[in-house]
Amino acid sequence: MTDMATAGVPRRTVLTAAGLAAGALASGLAGGTAAHAAPPVPSAGSSSGFSDAGLPAGSAAGPAWPDVPVGFAGINGNGVATTTGGAGGRVVHAATPDQLREFAASPEPLVVILHGVLAFAAYEKLPVASNKSFLGAGAGATVVNAGFRLINVANVIFRNFTVRDSYIPGDFIGKRPDNDRDGIQMDTSHHIWVDHMHFARLGDGLVDVRKDCDNVTLSWNVFADHNKALGEGWTQNVVTRITLHHNWFRNTHQRNASLDNTAASHVFNNYLEDISSYGMLGRNGALIVAENNFFRDVLNPLHHQGPGGGLVARGNIFKDCTGNSGQERGNAFVPEYSYGLWPAAAVPALVKSQAGPLGGTVSRPADVVTVALDGTGDYASIRAAVGAIPSAQPRPVTVLVSPGTYHEPSVLWADRPNITLAGATGLAADVVLTTSEGATLTVAADGATVRDLTVTSDVQQSGPVLVTAGRRVRYSNVVVLNGTSG
Repeated sequence: MTDMATAGVPRRTVLTAAGLAAGALASGLAGGTAAHAAPPVPSAGSSSGFSDAGLPAGSAAGPAWPDVPVGFAGINGNGVATTTGGAGGRVVHAATPDQLREFAASPEPLVVILHGVLAFAAYEKLPVASNKSFLGAGAGATVVNAGFRLINVANVIFRNFTVRDSYIPGDFIGKRPDNDRDGIQMDTSHHIWVDHMHFARLGDGLVDVRKDCDNVTLSWNVFADHNKALGEGWTQNVVTRITLHHNWFRNTHQRNASLDNTAASHVFNNYLEDISSYGMLGRNGALIVAENNFFRDVLNPLHHQGPGGGLVARGNIFKDCTGNSGQERGNAFVPEYSYGLWPAAAVPALVKSQAGPLGGTVSRPADVVTVALDGTGDYASIRAAVGAIPSAQPRPVTVLVSPGTYHEPSVLWADRPNITLAGATGLAADVVLTTSEGATLTVAADGATVRDLTVTSDVQQSGPVLVTAGRRVRYSNVVVLNGTSG
């Protein structure tokens, strides 16, 4: 193990394998199969609101549920000592969209506790004022077809709920003029802590950190089943300081994260799997320290491009990855806060068992998952349907696709064997899979079957639009256009 004095990285704790095992047993993390810790009985109230929401926060809850943010959201800057959200303000409860909308925009400090499923009839991006905590109550709190907009605000916490399903069918790339459907958009804001959240199947970005934001921590979140997961930038100013730790990126396409012109991006102990375009990308002047992350089946898992900037990469593991994998360039920075660093080999089990809201984020197995652009299916995109199949699912699963043109890069991942991807009518011309560049369909799963559909591209491709990487793959009534199969 690297000696801390010679590494020049003070104020951090590296957990040895023995310490990891002991800590895992003490906090219920051993083996990576334990469920989320059960929330304690809520107290009569607290200044932070964590106990009011039934969150297992505090030292007794283990390393995954701290009372304060680890990283840049926890340190002094921009006139704010640390991120406390609405602590000290009123504790209020939101069980309807109207209540959430009202509390988010209120000028007073508030701890807003979300209850149940808050479904918006039409998509809204809710304006958020400073000094707010949004906390899901126990397990199951969910916001559907809405997001949050933070413009020139400070001191906001999001914790323990799901934001999902604002996807516009057919607009996987998120370029329609009416599609700005982010989960969280923050512009020129600081001291923001996003923790134990689940973002999935949204219209545009899951989380966008834009226009000179600072003092941001994203920790223990799940980013899933989507195109653009997490983007930082939209500015020429190199001022943003952001920490990403213990996040789980799965079944996404790009921006995991995209870090443009960051003064300091500290990414450690994240788990990235099943990613089809690129993983972590530094752009231009970004300074990045990437430590002890685990990448599995990720295309271009870690790299830096553009003029300037620097990437320091240490202790990362790349398994079944292809493309760029962490070539260092230039110098970066020394993190100015204390943090615990787990061995990269322990990260998948740790993050899979503890990231996301209470109750977990892995769906129950299903024999048939349906896809339809008109809203009549279980999901509106093939990527979302594949994401609904748990990894290492023992039983065969059929993804049944209704007629339409599905404009998205689709992948049957290697960790999901025995999938059947089938057009619902039996006519290949009725179900068309297409993209604007590259492979449209990649079949990496062993024992997969693809039938009754067309695989093509928007323009003629010189290479394959259908790629077979798995074993024992069967095709029946599959038409390939505007490219080859390989």
